[in-house]
Amino acid sequence: MSPTSPDGHARRAGQVRVAVDTGGTFTDVAVRRPDGSVEVWKVSSSPQAPDDAVVRGVKEALERAGADFGSVERFVHGTTVATNTLLTRTGARVGLVTTAGFADMLHIGHQSRPALYDLSVRRAAPLVPHELTWEVTERLAADGAVLVAPAEAELDRLAERIRAAAPQVVVVSLLNAYVDPAHEQRVVEHLRRAGAAPSVLAATAVTPEMREYERTSTAVVSGYVQPAIADYLERLETRLAERAMPARVWVMQSNGGLLGAGSAREHSVRTVLSGLVGGVVGAARWASQLGLPRVVSFDIGGTSTDIALIRDGVPGEMTSGELEGYPLRMPAVDVHTIGAGGGSIAWRDAGGSLRVGPQSAGARPGPVCYGRGGEQITVTDAHALLGRLGSSLLGGRLALDLDAARERLAAFAGELGLDEEEAAAGVLRVITATMARGVRKVSIERGIDPRDCVLMAFGGAGPLHATDLIRELGMKGAVVPPHPGIASAVGMLDAPVRHDFAAAASATSAAELDTVARTLEELTADAIRFLEQRERVDPALVTVDRLVDARYLGQSYALTVPWQADFAALRKAFDNAHLERYGFDDPDAVLEIVAVRASAVVEAPGAGDVPATVAEGAPPEPVDIRSVLFGAQRHACPVYRRDDLPAGVELAGPLVLEQLDSTVVVAPGQVCHHDTVGFLHIHEERP
Repeated sequence: MSPTSPDGHARRAGQVRVAVDTGGTFTDVAVRRPDGSVEVWKVSSSPQAPDDAVVRGVKEALERAGADFGSVERFVHGTTVATNTLLTRTGARVGLVTTAGFADMLHIGHQSRPALYDLSVRRAAPLVPHELTWEVTERLAADGAVLVAPAEAELDRLAERIRAAAPQVVVVSLLNAYVDPAHEQRVVEHLRRAGAAPSVLAATAVTPEMREYERTSTAVVSGYVQPAIADYLERLETRLAERAMPARVWVMQSNGGLLGAGSAREHSVRTVLSGLVGGVVGAARWASQLGLPRVVSFDIGGTSTDIALIRDGVPGEMTSGELEGYPLRMPAVDVHTIGAGGGSIAWRDAGGSLRVGPQSAGARPGPVCYGRGGEQITVTDAHALLGRLGSSLLGGRLALDLDAARERLAAFAGELGLDEEEAAAGVLRVITATMARGVRKVSIERGIDPRDCVLMAFGGAGPLHATDLIRELGMKGAVVPPHPGIASAVGMLDAPVRHDFAAAASATSAAELDTVARTLEELTADAIRFLEQRERVDPALVTVDRLVDARYLGQSYALTVPWQADFAALRKAFDNAHLERYGFDDPDAVLEIVAVRASAVVEAPGAGDVPATVAEGAPPEPVDIRSVLFGAQRHACPVYRRDDLPAGVELAGPLVLEQLDSTVVVAPGQVCHHDTVGFLHIHEERP
């Protein structure tokens, strides 16, 4: 394969790009033809064997695009395997080796509590039980000085004890190893030679950063999901190879970039947000193309809503976070997920009040109106019974059983003491309030007023809720991309290859910056070498962003800012970032650098291409007139095919726009229009 192509092979005429996003309800496929047009397709997910839906969906999408597996030049995949493995607690049997005296690290955690005043809340149980935790006599000082080195005889005995316990994966995380990983590496190599476990990994190989608890937790999560990810990707690669697909499999990772399937097997923790970030990557690119400075990415699927803030075409990032109560220390797109989706179940709490979610009907049985055995009213049922959805979805492939939904709604409304329409409308009001809180979380808590933002609404249900959200929050308007229900897959088509590297560093003055600069140079060289040797890309195509983590001396948290060799300029950049994030800065405090980062990126060829142009024309004729409830009043609402709406024609609500992968609702008092590149803009009517 040619190393000059970011995908590991030369491009040939007639080849297509494929992206697949696996969700809880549907598996979405996007195929881009050589002329730039995109074919989209949806199939039902197969949670027990996700690769079944992937292969089936890709086969059907390629047939619709007039292509075959042999013509695929780029294959990108967003997978929920790692996330679901963690959520369902079905991961590997993991053991932990740590410094003597620190065996209870994962059980003690830190002083943060999930809910400060809720005495019933408990932290998630550690993924490593006490009986699979072993100590080794060794010690490094905080500056990396060796106090006690591990002894070979003790390591021999340790290997025997581990073999007897038969863990699938062993994580070695030793105190202060982020300063010098030599002890960790020595223990790992010894255990591997002794055959102590099928897989042995060092915590510093996963995240070489300070904070022992977070570093250990991240490495343990990586080990916990590793076998599931490795098995899944191996099955998928084998099945695609059997169909003569020449392209490598690229996996979307949590930082918004791609890594090869081989790298994903080794660095499995990097895929835990794989299924969430594809749409954010696409939304950021679209926001940049449309010149929108402040955008809230709003992706609603069957089980959840994923929300992210995008500023000047760049999504927010974080270097540490938490998933299901387990700290994760790694670069990731800053996505806030709430349990609110099309399948969210409506229920009555002990006080008799209407609640919605976070429980979901999922793919099976799904909403009542799907006719698959669902018995509980969901958000999708409410939309259908209020007239926002028609009698079928997916271009007629999924017929809706409105009678069954209406019968179940009548019983549920009776439990609430409401009539049917009040109950259905109440479901939407409750879920709107939940989603609005999520938007405030990523905007107001980041120092941004949502009234200055545009909502980028996508996912199968995003355009159904956009009209309510922009009115609830007073936002500037909403934008719906051309293929909203497949937006995550479309967004991944042009995702860059990216790997992030980090190292400990320390400086509090200009005199110490030379040491930081040398560490950054070494990290940059490591990043380029990794992409060239492991991902087989041309090093000339690699760009490296160099960053530092800094804080005011004495703080327990840090902010990441671009590296600058001038200490005064670096200080000013940090002060400005701190002011924006926290509302104040401290010019008198000492600035401390605690870590350095190198983010190596290879952009996909043609990633800046603009979507196909939408022609101008006359206003379309509605294909149907449907009774739709808005507020307390029903309206005779025209229904249009979105594909029939030309550019520049403004339509006044109320109206419904239908397409294969989603439905757009425009409320009374709002207007919408297509721009010339296919994006639908919705805003309040101007007086």
